[in-house]
Amino acid sequence: MVLRRAPRRGGLRMVLVALAFMLAGCGGKANAPGGGASASAGRFPLTLTDDEGVRVTLKAAPQRIVTFAPADTEIVYALGVGNRLVGVSYHAFDNYPPQAASLPEIGGANTAPNLERVESLQPDLMLATAGGQDWKQRLRDLGIPVFTTNASSFDDALRDIRTIGRVTGADQQAARLTLQMAASAGDLRAKLAAVPPVTCFLDLGGLYTVAPQDFVYDLLVRAGCDPVTAGARSSYPQWSKDQLVQEDPAVFLFTSDSGDSIAQLRGDAALRTVAAIRDGKVFSVDSDLISRPGPRLVDGVMALVRVLHPGVAG
Repeated sequence: MVLRRAPRRGGLRMVLVALAFMLAGCGGKANAPGGGASASAGRFPLTLTDDEGVRVTLKAAPQRIVTFAPADTEIVYALGVGNRLVGVSYHAFDNYPPQAASLPEIGGANTAPNLERVESLQPDLMLATAGGQDWKQRLRDLGIPVFTTNASSFDDALRDIRTIGRVTGADQQAARLTLQMAASAGDLRAKLAAVPPVTCFLDLGGLYTVAPQDFVYDLLVRAGCDPVTAGARSSYPQWSKDQLVQEDPAVFLFTSDSGDSIAQLRGDAALRTVAAIRDGKVFSVDSDLISRPGPRLVDGVMALVRVLHPGVAG
C-alpha cells in the first residue's frame, strides 16, 4: 500500500481505493508476463525497467535513499542497508522498524512528496509505489532516479524484494530474505492443505473490500479463506449489506484502522443474521501486516490463519 496514517476510520480502505484508481489510469504492471521489474545484464552500472515501464539507470549502488512507501522502508531495513535511508514518507505511515521515526519526513500534500524537501536530502534513489507520474518525472528532471514497484500478489512481492535488492546492491541479502519468506509460506500452505477453506469477508472500512485482482485477496486465499467477494469485477469494491446477508460468510474480518468494532457490527440490525456475526466469528487484523508487500507478509498471513483456522496456527 502506498501510505497509511495512524488508525482511523476507513484509512486503509481510502488508500487502497485511491491506488486502484491510479492503477486503472496507468494500466497496472507494464512488464512482460510473470510480473516483477525486468533488468538488463550487469550489476553497476545497472539499468532496470520498473513496474510502470520506466527504465532507470544507476551508475553505482545508491548511498542516499528516500522511500515513499512504508513497505519499501521495511524492505530497505530488512536488507541491512537501513543506514543508507535519509528520508521516509510520514512517520505516521513509516512506523516500522522504530528507527524509521528518526528520519526526516518527505511527505507533502495530496499523497505527493514535498519535492524541495526531497531535493534537499540529495538522494541518489527514491523507492516508490504506483501512481504520481507527474511528481516522479519532476524528480527525474532534477536528476533523482525514481524506481517503482507494485506487488499484485505474495509471489510478486517476493520478486519486488529481490529487485530492490538488485537496485540497492543487496542482492544476496534479498535472496536470503525471500527464500526464508517462501519457505515459511510453504510450511503454512502444507499445514492448510488438508483443511477446508472457510468463507470470509474482509471489511476495509465502510464495507469496502477486496477483489481477486487485489493484493490482499491473495493473502486471504493463502490463509485458507474462500472470499465471498470472488465475483467482484472492480478493485476494492464496496459491498452492500444485502450482499453480505445473501452470501452469509462464516468469518467477518475488519482491518485495525477501519474504525469498525465487534460491538458495532453485532449491533447492526441489518447484519445480525450473517453467520459470522451471529456466531461471534468477527475479528480485527493488523492493517500494517496485510497491506504492506514487504518482509512481514508471512506474519500477515499467519495473523489471518490464527483467526480463520486457529487449530492450524497452534
